[in-house]
Amino acid sequence: MRLLQGFLGLIGGLLVGALGAVTYPGPLDMPVLGLLVAIVLVAAGAWFLLEWGKRTAWIGYAIGVTVATFWLLIAPPATDTVLSVYTWASDAWLILAPLSALVPAFMVRTPRSSRSM
Repeated sequence: MRLLQGFLGLIGGLLVGALGAVTYPGPLDMPVLGLLVAIVLVAAGAWFLLEWGKRTAWIGYAIGVTVATFWLLIAPPATDTVLSVYTWASDAWLILAPLSALVPAFMVRTPRSSRSM
């Protein structure tokens, strides 16, 4: 079951990573807005999996987001490019994509077993 969760998380991460790679350049002359939307998109998926209690799926998701982002920005398929006109935004997204998938893990509260005294 954990293998299936990890695989489904990986597939979801690849899809969200591709969507984030398309979203991060933002609308015309607004790369900061695009970066914020892409960060929220990736972080929301990670937050959902962590709140759902599927840590294995979250690990697959984080790997999928990272792989899709690096693949589409560094070695795009065929002659397509997903880079922004602003090179700083592309460089920032290469760093922020994996971080936005990992940071929610430090923010989600995990339930603690309560002991009655």
